[in-house]
Parts: sequence; structure tokens; C-alpha cells
Amino acid sequence: MDRKSVNIGVIGCGTVGSSFVKNLILRKEIIKRKTEIEINILKVFDKDKSKIAQFKNISANSPDEIIENKEIDIVVELIGGTDDAYKFVKRAIENRKSIVTANKALLSKFGYELFKKSKEKNVYIGFEASVAGSIPIIKSLKESFLANKINKILGILNGTTNFILSEMYYKEINFNEGVEKAKRLGYAEADPTLDIKGYDTAHKILILAYLISGEFFQLDEISVEGIDKIEPIDIKFASEFGYRIKLLGICKKEDKKIEIRVHPALLPKSHLLSLVEGVNNAIYVEGDLIGKSLFYGEGAGGNAASSSIISDVVDISKKIVHKGFVEENFISDIGLYLKPFEEIETNYYFRFTAIDKPGVLAKISKILGDNNISILSVIQKQDNPEKAVPIIMLTHKAKEKNVKKAIKEIDKLDVIRKPTITIRLEQDIM
Repeated sequence: MDRKSVNIGVIGCGTVGSSFVKNLILRKEIIKRKTEIEINILKVFDKDKSKIAQFKNISANSPDEIIENKEIDIVVELIGGTDDAYKFVKRAIENRKSIVTANKALLSKFGYELFKKSKEKNVYIGFEASVAGSIPIIKSLKESFLANKINKILGILNGTTNFILSEMYYKEINFNEGVEKAKRLGYAEADPTLDIKGYDTAHKILILAYLISGEFFQLDEISVEGIDKIEPIDIKFASEFGYRIKLLGICKKEDKKIEIRVHPALLPKSHLLSLVEGVNNAIYVEGDLIGKSLFYGEGAGGNAASSSIISDVVDISKKIVHKGFVEENFISDIGLYLKPFEEIETNYYFRFTAIDKPGVLAKISKILGDNNISILSVIQKQDNPEKAVPIIMLTHKAKEKNVKKAIKEIDKLDVIRKPTITIRLEQDIM
């Protein structure tokens, strides 16, 4: 190799950015001994000047000092969001700089365009830190599992929601109490909407779906539900049936159809994903050669993310030093199409809130039967005559469109006092 050094610039110096810069500087000599490559941070920018005060000797006054700098080979984008990040990354690629990013929202929205442009300019995009922090799921799908047909991915991809659900399970607190505790401990943002409504998980599962299909689907094409309607009573009854509730990102391939969705789901307590607690992430993968694999680890935080960012920087640096652009292809399945959410089939958990009097269960059961929904199990509390009580049901597999139609009819009954809570089950993952 002719050259033995690679220069990088960093845009964004918040929790992840500052952790990455510090860790790379600390490990510079270790990386050099292992790779024979010297990786130098030439410039660091953040619009908040206080955040780069600690890096005075390498601070930049604007992103242009990085994007337009001909000595910089790799731009590390860590500002988050989409608009500014897209603008900076696109310009950097046009200037023939490789990119490393942890920005799942950017890639889920603009990934198709940015990956296409990077190929045109013969540069790379590293994005390991965009999904599940320190867990090497991107590298595994791109490289280790390259020869596999991956047919299923189930992921606990958001530490905030997993923490809240864990607290609701073990401490028997309600959802709002769980959110406030997550905020106090620094696990949730002041506005945790992206987490609790499922959008953060959706961005990540869309990236994983791209890696196994070669297609970039958009957020508005898939169904996304959060955990904000889950109540302690649902946690309790799910446990009585032998399940835990987890927020899942789900991607399944079958024939020419791909299914992508995000929602709370009941998982058997025996499944490894049910054992993932607190802010940890885990990703369950099924492939034709590997069988079943589980990835587990820290999904957020400065150190966890910086580990993956450093890995991408080193990988791209090796390619730059050894020259010769190696194109990365994620070949699409010919004719692959997104399965409509209304057509999915799964088991369901229903919680009806109904007046406790004779005939109520019969009315509900008739509507379910008329919509081809078969009941598997029922728990009915009968110790509150004349008052609204919960009726809990598990069903055999049913079609989503039939479930929606049935629940709409049931909620119109004069004996129903609150909207019905519906949670899907993931059964066939053992």
C-alpha cells in the first residue's frame, strides 16, 4: 500500500460525537498497531460552540471546512435529524468523501438516493451505528450472512421503550410513571415521542429490511404503533397467559412478499427476546443456512455507538489505503413487493372493557365468529356486577383486516365501555 494514513472530519459533537472523538484519539495507536493505518481527526464541527471547546486545536467554524477540505477522506455525520444531515452528507459524497453515520432517520428517508450517489462517486457509506448501537448487526447481514436467504428479523431496537416495559412488568407501575423514570435516568429525551410512538424502531427496521431485500421502503408505507396504549393490566394478563410484551420491529420474507411492521407484541416467556430487559437491544434473525441467531447488547449511549462508528471508520480506511473501489450491492429480489398490513395473519390478544352481565361474551364471540376469528383462550373477571370489567381473549391466527372490522363492530355495542385494546402475538419464532 502506498499511503498509510487516512484523515477524517466530524460533523456533530453531542453525546455520541464527543465520545467518538475521544475514543478514537485514545485508541489511535492501538488501531495503528493492528492495521498499520494512522487515522487522523483533522476537523470537528458543531453549531454549539461549547461542545467543541474541548477540541480547540481541531475545531472548525463551519461544516464547509470539513466538506470542502481536500485532505479529508471520510466525513463522520453525527448531528441527527434529516434536513441538515442530508444536505451535508450529499455534498460530502459529491466531493468524493466517504461517509460514516449513525443517523437512522436520514438513511430510512434518503438512503436510496445516498447509496446510489455513493456508488457513482466510488465512495463508501458506513452505517453500523444506525441500528442497535454496539451490536454488529449491519456487518453480519452484509458480510457474515452474505450467502443466506434471511427470511425473518425481529428486533427490540429501542432501549427507552424496552426500559419502560421492563419497569411496568417488574415494578407494576403505569406507562406515564415509566416514561418519567426513563427521563430521570437519562434513558428518554425530554420529548420521547419518536421512541414511545415506535418511529425510532421503524427507522431501524427499514434499514434492516433494505439489507435483506435490496429495497428501500418508506416510513409511510408501513404500519407503526407505539407502546403508549399499554396498561399494567395488559402486562399482568399477558403474563398469566405465559407472555411478555415487547415493542418489536418485524421484517418477514415469504416468496415474493415482504412484511415490515412495528408494534407491541406478545412473545412467549421462553423466547430469548422476552429475556431482554432494561435499555438493552436484541435482534433475532432466521436464515436458510444459519438457522436462528440472536444478537444482544447495548443499543444506545456514547461508548456503544462510538464502538460501531470506529469500526466503520477503520473498515473504510482499509479500503482507501489499499485502493480499488469495491462496490457493495444489495440485490433486490425480483418482483418483491410489500405485503399490505391488512393482509397479515397472526394471533391476537384482545382486552374488552364491558358491563358484567349475561350475554356479553356471547355478543362479542358472535361478531368475532362472523369475521372468521376463532377464540383460543378467555379470562373473564366476574367479581364486579353492574360495573365495567375486563374480558381478555387470545385468538387463533386471523387476518388483520378481519380483526379491524370485528373490533369496530364490537366497540359499537352498548355493553362496551372503552375502546378495545388489540395486541398481536408472535408465536412461531421458537
